Amino acid sequence: MDNVILSTVVGAGLLDSFNPCAISAALLFVAVMFTLGRDRKSILKVGFFYIISVYITYFLIGLGLLKAVSFFGIPNLFSLIGAITVIVFGLLNLKEYFFPHWNFLKIRMPIEARYKLNDWAYKASVPAAIVMGILVGVFEFPCSGAVYIAIISLLNLKATFLNGLIYLLIYNLLFVLPLILIFIFSSNRIVTEKMINLQEKEGRKMHLLLAALMLVLGGVMLIWYL
Repeated sequence: MDNVILSTVVGAGLLDSFNPCAISAALLFVAVMFTLGRDRKSILKVGFFYIISVYITYFLIGLGLLKAVSFFGIPNLFSLIGAITVIVFGLLNLKEYFFPHWNFLKIRMPIEARYKLNDWAYKASVPAAIVMGILVGVFEFPCSGAVYIAIISLLNLKATFLNGLIYLLIYNLLFVLPLILIFIFSSNRIVTEKMINLQEKEGRKMHLLLAALMLVLGGVMLIWYL
């Protein structure tokens, strides 16, 4: 494995993991489980299936893009598109932080998807956790999908398909890491409530952090492309 690519994949995976969409959905699920009086074992059980569903869905999206670019043989063009996309999303995150009420090009999960997640969360079952995981994997692209596109474009430019597959497995493991931690600490209701309050109070600052890191990643991608 190339150490530079691996470091970039690890950093981007951790960056993508702190997107507000997946974290908000996980905290919603845990809060509902507490409201319904479920015990720690039940919370960890549904949490496991939720995380696995997010992981598989997001991985399959990345794998599909990786295969498509390899099939059409346009790694250079896709890399340029990926770099430009992540820079644009970095600027949009700046907009979300400084001008959150502007309705122009919002990078948030669609309101319809949020309603669906809320409905499934109150079912509080393993099938509901699987459906929620799939929905989050599909609909969170407005939050931070540009980072994923940038990494896939990098892998197409700098790695073989097999190595790219391995990098995607690592990336997605890091992507679900905060979700794993959320469900591990979900046995403590007080801790969960503090995490929810922190997310509601400080969540907007994540846009500023994402903006800075996306602009750096996009700049690095452009340098590699050129």
